[in-house]
Amino acid sequence: MLYLDNAATTKVNEKVMQEMLEARYAYGNSEAKFYAPAEDAKKLISLARQRVANIVNASPEEVIFTSGATEANNLVLKGSYWQNFRQKNKIVISSIEHSSVYDTCKFLESIGAELAIVSVDKTGMLNLAELEACLDEKTALVSIIYVNNEVGTIQNLDAIDEICKKHKVKLHIDATQAVGKVNINISKYSSLNYITFTAHKIYGPKGVGCLIKRNTEDNDIIPLLHGGEQENGLRAGTLANELIVGFGKACETAQLDFDDNHRKLIEYENIVLKKLQNKFGKRMKINNDFSNRIAGLLNIQLSGYNNMVLLKAISSDVAASTGSACAVSRPSRVLQNMGFDETTINESIRISISPYEEISNFDYLDKL
Repeated sequence: MLYLDNAATTKVNEKVMQEMLEARYAYGNSEAKFYAPAEDAKKLISLARQRVANIVNASPEEVIFTSGATEANNLVLKGSYWQNFRQKNKIVISSIEHSSVYDTCKFLESIGAELAIVSVDKTGMLNLAELEACLDEKTALVSIIYVNNEVGTIQNLDAIDEICKKHKVKLHIDATQAVGKVNINISKYSSLNYITFTAHKIYGPKGVGCLIKRNTEDNDIIPLLHGGEQENGLRAGTLANELIVGFGKACETAQLDFDDNHRKLIEYENIVLKKLQNKFGKRMKINNDFSNRIAGLLNIQLSGYNNMVLLKAISSDVAASTGSACAVSRPSRVLQNMGFDETTINESIRISISPYEEISNFDYLDKL
């Protein structure tokens, strides 16, 4: 099978799996003291924390481990709102956020938050003038997806940071699709206070992610979970040793393989496009044919083919998707807000490629 749904989740890297298997011997609770299995777990988690921090040039103490990006996004959004709503109750997002941000913000709106949703252009780029116009003394947080999960658009983080800095508003970026594909150095930015991402998008295990929270001394988030002092008091619960170790190794591997992976993604993307063009000809159109996107993520319209029917028909040979795995029952809100019509949306599929794919597997596309 050719697996082309890596934006949804990825296969665990063998190097990552090996470290996780070795970590099972450090089975102690890392918060316990004195005895060897706990001390061993503490050392492994400390190393993993450093590796996770390194991928965005953060400090280890800024890393808060969670169960994934969805929890981390909820922690930032709900935690910030609940901490600030008496003085500031406004949250600003883009119209193409992942559902873990968009749906969370709609929930907060239902209980009293003021929600401002900024539009994007036909390439998914944020309307910066509109963003600035939304910011006022009531704004608690701006939350923007750095790389979109359906079309791969890379936002102008420098410009967004400058706007937030000017208005003294804290910025959160969902970097779930960016980490491992875009170089990120959070020390460059003044307003960027929170960054969230997860392991399973970068060939690590499911069930673990993180919030990077800068200005660790600030009491600016109320925890979602209470009942323990773990993670600077922001995320109670016994740490998942093996998953955290895997997350750390995945981040280290993503850094080491960054240049090679980028080269391969461009190469493999060209192979996929050529094979699809040979098969579908003028019926194929690239929805995200623009330069400000990550390599390896294609949004393709196949005219005359319903996307759900097509994906089911090819599922024995090729795995792909219509878009976000967290909103499969709904038409793509991302494509809608980029200005695509209903027909185009219903005929579009997302193809997300792995740089670790066996090149021979792309021949499965010839069977379509």
